[in-house]
Amino acid sequence: MKFSLRILSIAMCSAALLTSCSDSDDEGSTPLYHIIDFENTGITLAGPTSYGANLYESYTGTRFTTGQIAVEEGVDFIFGINESLYDDEINFWNGGMVLSQWNYRSNPADQSGDWWMSYNNQCSVYNTASTDGTNTGAGAGGSNTFAVINGYQDNNSMSSMAQFSFSGTASYVVESVMICPPSYLYGTIELGNAFGSTPLKENAGWFKIMAYGFDAQGNATNGGNAVEKYICDYRNASAQVATPSTWQEWNLSELGAVHTVKFQFQGSDAGAYGLNTPAYMCLDNIKLRLNR
Repeated sequence: MKFSLRILSIAMCSAALLTSCSDSDDEGSTPLYHIIDFENTGITLAGPTSYGANLYESYTGTRFTTGQIAVEEGVDFIFGINESLYDDEINFWNGGMVLSQWNYRSNPADQSGDWWMSYNNQCSVYNTASTDGTNTGAGAGGSNTFAVINGYQDNNSMSSMAQFSFSGTASYVVESVMICPPSYLYGTIELGNAFGSTPLKENAGWFKIMAYGFDAQGNATNGGNAVEKYICDYRNASAQVATPSTWQEWNLSELGAVHTVKFQFQGSDAGAYGLNTPAYMCLDNIKLRLNR
């Protein structure tokens, strides 16, 4: 199922839309940008609970599988849930990118135990700048909607990397993206979980996200090198990277002009079956440099 939904790609010059309004190609001029902020797209959100049952084949209501958001005339930003590596089923456990507004950072009245930091709450963002459990205002800058990505690739993984791309042969420099851990990831990093994941801070552990760029012909950009960011790093007591609990900017411009961006995860807590730390992240406000 493919959505043909569009939002305004380049609105009138307005700081509220976070765009620069220079069309000049002169040297030294201000580039023109467009922000993918995921607001008001009409695309089906993860639901009907923060688990996101509508992201799986077994759901009998309106499902989400893939979505499109207009960037500019004739070009769409495309994302969705990955097909299985072994059959044609489309389930979020295979990896992918979905939209959400959930922000449970603790158990609501009808839940107990480790619910808030389990896969049952996998579509919630752990953003302490928002009001816990209201499921509004938890996106970057107080917006409502954000993306959740899941999946990584190694010899043991049953999933594949989350990605987004642009329609046709379009390519853009991704100047930056805002990122924030989901509650599932944040809680597991801090406290471990019942599936064998250990608290990374207590074990001098680390966890990072990486982005790889590809052109329209499938060739790697940036010499095949990833741009990476440590979500936490507790190996060096004098230079620790603590797990963020609000939105942080991640610069991806080193990838150059990209048609596709794929996300990979690595961490210290891994075993015979791959990562024990959940390979998830929330994304928002993807800033594109327009080709003008």
